[in-house]
Amino acid sequence: GSGRVAMAAGGGESTSRGVAGAATTQNTAHSGGGDGVGIVGGEEVSWPWNEMGMDADAAELFSAWALSFVVSIALLLTWRFLIAPEIPGHQTRSQADRVMLANSVVSCYPALTGPFLAIGALWHMPLGDNALVLVAPPSQLALRAIGLSCGYMLYDTLYCIWNKPIRSPLIIFHHVLSIVFFPYATLRHRCILLMLFFVITEITNIGQHFRIILLKLGYEKTRSYLVNGVSWAAAFFVVRILPSPYFFYKIVYASYSEFTNFDFYLAHCLMPIPFMLNSFWFWMLFTGIIKFINKEPPRPVTTKAAGKKDH
Repeated sequence: GSGRVAMAAGGGESTSRGVAGAATTQNTAHSGGGDGVGIVGGEEVSWPWNEMGMDADAAELFSAWALSFVVSIALLLTWRFLIAPEIPGHQTRSQADRVMLANSVVSCYPALTGPFLAIGALWHMPLGDNALVLVAPPSQLALRAIGLSCGYMLYDTLYCIWNKPIRSPLIIFHHVLSIVFFPYATLRHRCILLMLFFVITEITNIGQHFRIILLKLGYEKTRSYLVNGVSWAAAFFVVRILPSPYFFYKIVYASYSEFTNFDFYLAHCLMPIPFMLNSFWFWMLFTGIIKFINKEPPRPVTTKAAGKKDH
């Protein structure tokens, strides 16, 4: 009842943060005590979001979201107009190849940033307390990591819709769910542990997109391509698959007493989806590498064979 409403609305924010012990000092520093005042250059400044009635956590989250979206667009423009034209043979590639190359280059940005913010935020979570671990409030790092991820996914969703060669219903569905429900859960202090894990797993996308870059630039038959593929599969297993039992344990044994019925059922409908996708993608990745390794090189056509063919 009242405790649930207080935690969801942030009305008892200082008390819940003190009990959770998750990020009291850090959140006070970034939110200015929860009154919507931030510290910039040692001076107090009022966030422009305050006039919209947005609290400090929401302002931090959506600021990171907006900044990440703008950075993604800036990287796309930089690649297309400054970098790509200087790469030999880029303009002779097919339109589909150029679209995928641009997508992979931009997608390296969240893979190289968000996971490290999420790892830092993970240290502020009450991992040893199952009563609090799924209702702990977000730290500043958590808000930035989740906001950064959502901003990029908004950009990537629009990019996928606009460009037919990479218009994947599965990816669009995955992104839209995250864009809608990550902020909802974050601001209600629900399952932040799981969202941080999902952001951390994005680090394996470095191998995925480096593979696409090598492939589309004509380096498929090089040792670098093979080493990257095997390293990507290993990293995918270690980062996404191996920790999954621990998070299943938390899902099963953590307390949901602070959850409303809606939040409880929503969480249990959505939490399994990334784990199922990770299992599916790992199977596709593993079988793809096996096929690539076992693929026989094309046999050279001998003069005798060519003569028989002509005859």
